[in-house]
Amino acid sequence: MQKSLVVASALALSLAACSQEKPAETTTAPAATETPTAPAAPADASAGVERAETAAPAAPATPALGTQPGPRGTQVALTKARVVGDILTVELQASLPPTADSNSETVRAEIDQISYIDDATSRKYNVLKDQSGMYMALPLDYSKKSVAADARKSGPGIMSFKFPAPPATSTTISLSLPGMGSFDGITIQR
Repeated sequence: MQKSLVVASALALSLAACSQEKPAETTTAPAATETPTAPAAPADASAGVERAETAAPAAPATPALGTQPGPRGTQVALTKARVVGDILTVELQASLPPTADSNSETVRAEIDQISYIDDATSRKYNVLKDQSGMYMALPLDYSKKSVAADARKSGPGIMSFKFPAPPATSTTISLSLPGMGSFDGITIQR
C-alpha cells in the first residue's frame, strides 16, 4: 500500500510539473507573436516624440501671477506664492526682452528689504532665516545678504524666498521688492 501511495504521489508531482510547464510554453508563444507587431510601434513612437516636442516649450513658460519692470531693462515676474505647512515660498523670474542691448543682466536685491504684507491682517513678514542665521533665499550672492539672479536672453534668472506663512484665513498678499516695486493682491496657493 505504501508503494502505491509513493507511486501515486510521484505521478501527481509529475502531472503538476507538466501543467506548470505548459503555461510557460503558452506564455513564450504569445511573446513570439508580439515581436512581429513591434515594427508598427515606431510609427506610433514618432507621434509620441512630436507630442513631447510640442509640450516641451509650454513647461518653461510659467504663468505669471504679476509682472513688474526690474532694474536695467529687465522684467520680473512673480510665478509662485505657495504655502506648504507653515512656510510661504515665493518664486520670481527675471528676464531680458529680446530687444535688450546686452545678453545678460544681474538682478540684485537686499534680502533684509524684501517683505510681504498679509492683505487681511496688514501684518508684515520678512524672509526666514535657518538655524545658522542664513537667509532662506536663492541664489545668495557672496555676501549672503542679498540675492543675485542672472537674467539672460536665453532664459530667466530665478529667485526664491521663504517666509512665515500667513494665517489660513488670508488669501492674498502684497510682496515688496527693492528696485522692482510691489506685487499687490497676489493670490496664495495652498
